[in-house]
Amino acid sequence: MAGFIYIMSNPAFPNLIKIGKSKKDPTTDRVKGLNQTGVPEPFKVEYYAFVQDEDYLEKVLHHKFIEKRPNKNREFFELECVTAIDAVRKLLLDKAAIKYEEGF
Repeated sequence: MAGFIYIMSNPAFPNLIKIGKSKKDPTTDRVKGLNQTGVPEPFKVEYYAFVQDEDYLEKVLHHKFIEKRPNKNREFFELECVTAIDAVRKLLLDKAAIKYEEGF
């Protein structure tokens, strides 16, 4: 099983990033879905990686940054994008290989 891990930002939430997973391309399908949910500004994909095991990686990332998560029921974190990207790359060295990545 392979899928995407993504990091998104939104100017309406200036100190937060969203870390999530998707089976579909986050630059088209996932961002469209988020932008239709009544948010005042559109989401911007900051980074994504197509990885071997997106379920594992998302779970580990959410656990790693649990103290930076203002609402435990949402995938938002008070974190710099570069910190999250570095964590993705480091964690992937341990378990789930990057098949492709893109940063914006």
